[in-house]
Amino acid sequence: MPPLECINPETSPLAMWHKLRVEGRHGSRPRPWTLANMVSSLDGKAALNGRSGKLGGPLDRVMFQAIRALADVVLVGAQTVRTERYGPIQLSQDLQSARSDAGMAPNPLLAVLSRTLSLPNDRGLLDAPEGLVLMTGADAPPDRIRQAEDAGIRVEQLGESDSTVAAALDRLSETGANVVLTEGGPSVLADIIEADRLDELCLTLAPRLLGDGLNLIERSGLEGRRWQLQHCWAADDDLYLSYRRPAAQD
Repeated sequence: MPPLECINPETSPLAMWHKLRVEGRHGSRPRPWTLANMVSSLDGKAALNGRSGKLGGPLDRVMFQAIRALADVVLVGAQTVRTERYGPIQLSQDLQSARSDAGMAPNPLLAVLSRTLSLPNDRGLLDAPEGLVLMTGADAPPDRIRQAEDAGIRVEQLGESDSTVAAALDRLSETGANVVLTEGGPSVLADIIEADRLDELCLTLAPRLLGDGLNLIERSGLEGRRWQLQHCWAADDDLYLSYRRPAAQD
């Protein structure tokens, strides 16, 4: 079991990226390495006043950027994009430089799972088509597909599948993604777990008890397998945990 390590909450995302980067993820498997980064209250709730971004503290914000910088693609559901008010992914200049030195694109691609392709643009999400891909099903509205493609946005239709998330991960692998990060929401995370595609869970525990609210995983009946603790870091009263699936399950 790894020891608890205290982290200065003012530690830079680049320093944490270097700590996380030493562990093999890129090119380690025939399919993308899939990790999730989530924040939870002590009683397992994933949002404060409807938004996960309000739940985490300084350490969570540092880890959010560091973990994003590990990924080739950030995969999220449309509801998370709406609720958390996503814009284009733009890492700090030092993280972009570090990624470029490691042979990666300066910023990860943002992939959004959406049935309707109806997404907000109040933060310029749709104004940066080179960093965005929309992933949708066979029954997506044709006019919305045309509208997105006319704006230069790549649209991937996944067809009919038992698991849209699994199909999305397969498609991202076909286009060269080695590491895919999901930031939720809880139903997308549950879909990934149910499809047996999750390799790593990065979890910040916020020192709050909320009672009501959205659960970290919105699904019942998932297989209760054990996971292996990789990291245990603390900053102030926040706790950052990283778990991986045992190698025997690969």
